[in-house]
Amino acid sequence: MRTLGTMLAVLVLLVWATGCSEQALEPSATDGLNLTDEFGGYTATAEKPAFGDETLLAEEEEEQEVDDPILASPAADSIINDPMSGIFRLRIVWGRLELDTTVTELTDWSGSLSVTRGAEVVRRLIRFEEGQDYLLERTDRRLVEWVSYTSVHNDGIVVDLYIPPPRPIMDTIMMPDSMGHDSMMIDTIWPDPATVTFETGPYTRTFTLAELAALDTVVELEDGNAIAFHGLRIPRTSCRRGFLYGEWSADEEGGARFRGMFTNRAGDVIGFVKGHAGTDDDGRRVLFGKWISRDGRFEGFLRGSWAPHPNRHGNMEAFQHAGGRFRGVLFNADRAPIGEFRGRYFSAPWGGQGFFQARWRLNCPPPMEPPEDDPFADLDDGF
Repeated sequence: MRTLGTMLAVLVLLVWATGCSEQALEPSATDGLNLTDEFGGYTATAEKPAFGDETLLAEEEEEQEVDDPILASPAADSIINDPMSGIFRLRIVWGRLELDTTVTELTDWSGSLSVTRGAEVVRRLIRFEEGQDYLLERTDRRLVEWVSYTSVHNDGIVVDLYIPPPRPIMDTIMMPDSMGHDSMMIDTIWPDPATVTFETGPYTRTFTLAELAALDTVVELEDGNAIAFHGLRIPRTSCRRGFLYGEWSADEEGGARFRGMFTNRAGDVIGFVKGHAGTDDDGRRVLFGKWISRDGRFEGFLRGSWAPHPNRHGNMEAFQHAGGRFRGVLFNADRAPIGEFRGRYFSAPWGGQGFFQARWRLNCPPPMEPPEDDPFADLDDGF
């Protein structure tokens, strides 16, 4: 998290970086990018780390890996290593999703994440500022607590949830038979379904496991703050999964540029992405991008579709700010499909620093190109 005081020295750099990055984010006639080629003008070549974007590299360093002491607990260890336990990854970010340097007041997000059954393991902290934001001591495998304050930007947490299957409780009861004699009967009691609760002063919400497996939700509060929930289920298979998130910058023509990070199931940054979206000559909303590894090696092309949310407030600025969703297919250098992605974007008005988040997976059932008439009609919870 960055408070206004600690941001002052950074803002000069951000202003300079924004001036430079705006040139990188706006389409140009010399970068070779377009909305008509198979992959939007991107090539399967190596790049500088993070595409040479110092701002993107700095954002990666704002996430801190956590060695959660709960891993040393025998009770947690037995659940984590139980092959029948379901594994869920949950990424939560709270505060200003779109950097807002005009904010002067702190918001207290101190709170907790609890699960009714199983164990939680903290994997990463996002923008926790030393001396102000911190985890409280872990004393319960089902509870994570923190102290967090935000102003111009956001904080967050990445947690793995291990949920064992429900086990019935066998209860012995005595029931009188037709002769008036007591007869022993066995009653099977099943526990309630497991739920996960995010609880803070500004906002509290409880999710079921079914919701968690396909969680892609952003809740906007009246004061300009928001909470981004991003979850997925991690199967014990070779199907690789992870998150994709970063900056989405829209323009007045309805197009956009985006850039961000790929993370694996453990929350580690494994690469970077940049791309662009817009409407082609046939009126289709198309999206293209390029994925590289941490050292700049080509990993894949992105190709897909996007759709804005309805204009809720009847003016263009609100429409730009409302955001929308996107989905698509990942391709290798041979232009063969290898995976898919889907997510949401939230645009700041008129080219400011917006936000996107998505889920990706590789080596799963063969991905299919979304239908052109309605690319979001067949979305389900099985991603």
